[in-house]
Amino acid sequence: MQRLMEQLRTPQTEQLPSYNSITNAASAAAATAASAVPRGNRGPNSTAQRRKGMALTAASAVAFAVMALLVQVLDSRGYTALQTMFWRGVVQSIGALVVCLVRGVQPLRVVGDWKRFRWVLMRAVFGSIGHVLYYMALARMAMGTATVLFFTNPLFTAAFARWLLHEPLPPRAAWLMAGALGGVVLVAAPLSPLSLAVGAVPLQWALLALLGAASTALAYTSIRIAGRLVHPMVHVMYFGVIAAVGALVLSRAAGQPWKMPENSLAGWAPVVGVGVTALTAQFLMNWGLQLAHAAPVVMVRNSAVAISFVLDIIVYQTVPSLLGTLGAVLITVCAILISR
Repeated sequence: MQRLMEQLRTPQTEQLPSYNSITNAASAAAATAASAVPRGNRGPNSTAQRRKGMALTAASAVAFAVMALLVQVLDSRGYTALQTMFWRGVVQSIGALVVCLVRGVQPLRVVGDWKRFRWVLMRAVFGSIGHVLYYMALARMAMGTATVLFFTNPLFTAAFARWLLHEPLPPRAAWLMAGALGGVVLVAAPLSPLSLAVGAVPLQWALLALLGAASTALAYTSIRIAGRLVHPMVHVMYFGVIAAVGALVLSRAAGQPWKMPENSLAGWAPVVGVGVTALTAQFLMNWGLQLAHAAPVVMVRNSAVAISFVLDIIVYQTVPSLLGTLGAVLITVCAILISR
């Protein structure tokens, strides 16, 4: 009987987990649970992620610069700024929807999460408003002056990100941002601050450009608040929809004669190209904003000014000024240093 009882007890003893196995299993379960926690609103937590965000933003700047060239082509063909924005929004939203479907992303799912969807809408609305105000300023003042004022948006982005997200702004980054903004002034319009100071630029149009910069900064900050649980292409799609609808309404309200692309490859190529480059630029920009802090990301995005400067030399054989060349170099160097 005693031997039988020992045989019955032996399997039970072997099946009982040891103290170490229990603690190891608990640790593994805790690690798995921690990795499953959504990282939606967490800030960048590694140098690798931050550098990846900066690299994505630099690629976005290239796409923005190419888009600017195509916008100039459409302008030479008689398209107004609002009509260009309309076609850009249509192509961008359709392309983003196709990419979402191919990648298995459901853009309508975010609608059910109002806490996040409101920031997606804010990104689309403020982004559209910012560009409309910028275009309005362009119609009333020199393009270089309006560009200088509009590209002050990193200062607004830094302020909004610090206020709403409590993101740090180290002194080194602040100095590099100031230096890059100085480069923007040199490239876009070396004399524009003087023109503004002496009253050559009407104050109300200058304020429109600054309001456009502030609105764009709110759009960039909204991406950070929405977090990584919102796919970057979802932001691109909703931005395209809002931009297309808003541009169409404003164009009709202004009584602008509508212009359709010519029914040929040459007629549709720049129209589709503007939308495709905008889609690419917005996607990379949104992705970069989800990986790195808003202020330095937007500053690197402003390297599109220097890239446009180089493309203008190559495509249009424009002879650069000495100040413009120094400004392009200054922007590039600051963008590289701020991303490190």
